[in-house]
Amino acid sequence: MLVLICSGSLSISLLHYLAEQRQLQQQFRLNDQAQSYAGAIQQELVRTSTAAYAVAAWLRLRQGDLNEFPVFAQSIYPYYPFLTAISVAPEGVIRAAYPAEQNQALLGFDVFRDPLQAEAAKRSLNQSLVYLSGPYQLRQGGVGIIGRLPVTLPQDDGEQRFWGFVNVTFKLDELASLQRMAQLPTQGIHYQLWLDQTEQPTLILSSSNSTFQPTAEAQIQTGTVNWRLQLAAPTSQFSTVQIWQVALAVIFNLLLVSLSYLLMHNLVRKKELRHLVNERTADLQTQLARHRSFIVASNTGSWEYDPEHQQLNCSPEYFSMLGYQASEFAAYTEHNLQQLWAELLHPADRDKAKAVFEQYQASEQSGLYENHFRMRHKHGHWVWILSRGRSIVTEQGKKLTVGTHIDISDRKESELKLQLLARLFEQSSEGLLITNAQQQVVMVNQAFCSISGYQAEEVIGKDPRLLSSGKHDKNFYQQMWHAIAEHGVWKGEIWNKRKDGSLYPEWLSISKIEGPEPGEIYYVGLFRDISQYKEDEAQIRFLAQYDALTELPNRALLLDRTEQALAVAKDQQQQLAMLFIDVDRFKQINDSLGHQTGDQLLIQIARRLTSLCRPEDTLCRLSSDEFVLLRPNTNAEMAAELAERILPLMLTPYQVSGHELVLSASIGIAVFPQDGQNFHELYRHADIAMYRAKENGRNTYCFFTSEMQRYHARHLLLENALRRAIENNELSLVYQPQYSLQQQKLTGFEALLRWQHPELGLISPGEFIPLAERSGLVIPLGEWVLKTALAERASWQQLTPAPLTVAINLSPIQFRQPGLLTLIDSLLHASQLPAEMLELEITESAMVEDPAHAASLLDAFRQRGLRIAVDDFGTGYSSLSYLKRFALHKLKIDQSFVRDLLSDADDRAIVQAIISMAHSLELDTIAEGVETAAQQALLQQLGCQAIQGYHYGKPLPAEQARAFIQQQLQT
Repeated sequence: MLVLICSGSLSISLLHYLAEQRQLQQQFRLNDQAQSYAGAIQQELVRTSTAAYAVAAWLRLRQGDLNEFPVFAQSIYPYYPFLTAISVAPEGVIRAAYPAEQNQALLGFDVFRDPLQAEAAKRSLNQSLVYLSGPYQLRQGGVGIIGRLPVTLPQDDGEQRFWGFVNVTFKLDELASLQRMAQLPTQGIHYQLWLDQTEQPTLILSSSNSTFQPTAEAQIQTGTVNWRLQLAAPTSQFSTVQIWQVALAVIFNLLLVSLSYLLMHNLVRKKELRHLVNERTADLQTQLARHRSFIVASNTGSWEYDPEHQQLNCSPEYFSMLGYQASEFAAYTEHNLQQLWAELLHPADRDKAKAVFEQYQASEQSGLYENHFRMRHKHGHWVWILSRGRSIVTEQGKKLTVGTHIDISDRKESELKLQLLARLFEQSSEGLLITNAQQQVVMVNQAFCSISGYQAEEVIGKDPRLLSSGKHDKNFYQQMWHAIAEHGVWKGEIWNKRKDGSLYPEWLSISKIEGPEPGEIYYVGLFRDISQYKEDEAQIRFLAQYDALTELPNRALLLDRTEQALAVAKDQQQQLAMLFIDVDRFKQINDSLGHQTGDQLLIQIARRLTSLCRPEDTLCRLSSDEFVLLRPNTNAEMAAELAERILPLMLTPYQVSGHELVLSASIGIAVFPQDGQNFHELYRHADIAMYRAKENGRNTYCFFTSEMQRYHARHLLLENALRRAIENNELSLVYQPQYSLQQQKLTGFEALLRWQHPELGLISPGEFIPLAERSGLVIPLGEWVLKTALAERASWQQLTPAPLTVAINLSPIQFRQPGLLTLIDSLLHASQLPAEMLELEITESAMVEDPAHAASLLDAFRQRGLRIAVDDFGTGYSSLSYLKRFALHKLKIDQSFVRDLLSDADDRAIVQAIISMAHSLELDTIAEGVETAAQQALLQQLGCQAIQGYHYGKPLPAEQARAFIQQQLQT
């Protein structure tokens, strides 16, 4: 009997231990399942809620305009598979929903008037995050959860005004599909999902209609509300004793009873029975060790806390995951183990971790305890611990809290890396752009937005070609993508375009990477704006070619500019002047007043000389007090006039460092081609002439050749004669016919000025017109031409009703004349000619000198019906910008392009380009200087609309022009 009692007690103890171990393992497994499903639900809730933020950002960008809402909602809807509907509710009333067909019932629904949703809607007004509530019986059918995000828009006073809500809806049965949670009941495990949004929790999902006793619980954090996922396993899964264990106990008892019986009846078999008992005992120990190995292999430490006595018991794994052996803490009592836990906590985590644990103990809840903290490893580093537990009551009625410690350092490290990568992505000074294989932008960072001017929502889903500057051809991009396909990466300099249309250079690196799914490809573009680098590079080039003090070109750049100007002069048979300017007695001032004063004086001198330069001129500082002015397309007479402007300008007193200084200059002039064929010859000859000027007493200029006197004398003679030409009736007009190639008829004449001097004979317009412009005589000359041409054109009116135009050239000085518009109005009124009979020819340079004035004046001309032609098009400041801006009718192709049209491919290409451009801008074209039938035929083939030249008619006096008109009418 004693043996039977002992064996029974031993069996019961063994079964109780095995049951506890099995129950603990099953509890751990169920806890992990709850955490896994809770994590999946939390991730999907958070991810799905981001749809509301995207729509809210879109609404703020569009100031609440819903016109394009279906298009935008359609673009983001595929990324949220658990969404049932996306809707927007201005002032709380749903006005738009997507998908539209399935959600028609939502339109007009006022959330503030609905008794079920009004309270939740009001609570969400104070939230900056998506506020989840429900469950509700959805108007479109089914039961679901609704997430609301209040949207505010900025007002003129800077305050934010409530606009309405963005709503995202998903059905409850979609949540159960996460990670196959809906299949849990087939495994004997039921679940419930609670929403803790008020004092009374709301049941969201349940897989069981019967009494539910949760055995595992996990918290779900969504920002505004808390969720709880509870799992319940049937008691059969937590039975304290398995069948095989009972059977083992019964067998064990039977063996002991039999052993006792045999011992009493057969002492001879004592040794054999003892061996049998030892063997069975070893088997039991093996099984116990195997069960314990399960815990060891999972690297999970277990603990047990007795709140009544405040005692903490820990498993060996509790210490081993921190690098310790349990024996190292043998000196600690059970009370001290709780103190040891606190000592091992990270200082930053200690107070919070202790507070969470103490709060759980004080709450006397049966829910899940969960805590995250760091504990110090034996080697000094910190280990992230996930501590989970639950309060239980033993069979003896004793309350305990049992739990586990799990090392989650790897997970925390991964989360930290993701956070660092996200921060790096957003805070990087270099722009980042990621596209998918379909060349759609999927992600950009803040630096991209700062550099490009685009907001993220403006480019997500778009083709990155919207950034293209247009500066690179198709071959450039083909080579780029070939390199990416061949090597997986491309790096180089590229020009892109900002949102405001401005272009900027960037250094771009494109890498091809594989996505998380098989065959998924992404392209990552990393770039930086190198505008500053380009500016620095330009500054370096500037310092290599310019004087640091005055910022004028140095000798190296002067040499280059001179060679270019000489090439143009030789090609176009022009002259070129080089003026060598030496500041008289500068060395004395520099030595007496100091170099700082001398430097400031040189800067002022450079500014004065620069004020006399044209855009095509080059002013260079050679040495301390020597300057060279290179002036293309300038003859000796023009160079002398320039020198005469420089000398008095230099004599004007300078105010420098409190001193009033008066300086003069000596100027030497050399003119290409007579004074030199290259830079060195011109420079040397100008230098010699400058010294001759110094010898002549300074404050003067001197030419290298003696021809200047003759030119200068003629200049004075012509200027004086021109002043009397109008009074002496020496001026006349001739008219060159203009012929339409399309209509095959005369369309008008160009009035050309002629000067017949009684002694000097016929003076070329190329000689006296520039003289008139320089002397100011062009104003009275221009008025005489307008008056005479309109009067003579009026006399032809009786010959034909055809609208023959008369074209008159306006010089740039006339174009700037304040009373020009009034003068033309009065002359047209006096001649009684329609305004469309007058065509004004204006050079490009006259219009671009003051674009605002030109645009205003040309608009006034056009409103009156006057026709405007651009004279000598292609030889001046040709630009598409002014062609679009100004009110023009016709482009006049310069005769320099027509002269060699048949033999020069470049001239032919230029003419064709001008004609094509004019057609595109709906402008007429006329070619001047047409001398042959072959030129006319080619121009007609190229699409030119009209011609003017000796082939059709030479310039005719007024009477001969009348006869020409009559002849044209007859033929």
